[in-house]
Amino acid sequence: MSYVIATVIDGVPYAVHPNVEKKRFELIKVLKDSEISKAFCSPTKTGAVNILRWIQENDVKLANKNLSVQPEAKYFR
Repeated sequence: MSYVIATVIDGVPYAVHPNVEKKRFELIKVLKDSEISKAFCSPTKTGAVNILRWIQENDVKLANKNLSVQPEAKYFR
């Protein structure tokens, strides 16, 4: 099972996506299966928790978004 770092804003699910060009994480909407494939996915919950912890310590903007580690399968329709 893979894990994503996600949140819900105004009833819309979002997941963390690595923007390699800007060297930062961003939120993307995950309304379709194809969108979840663009999100950061960790094969282990521990890996996802470590990335979430890093975000909380280093990215004030994202840290305020009530992010949590969720099973990737939760977002498949």
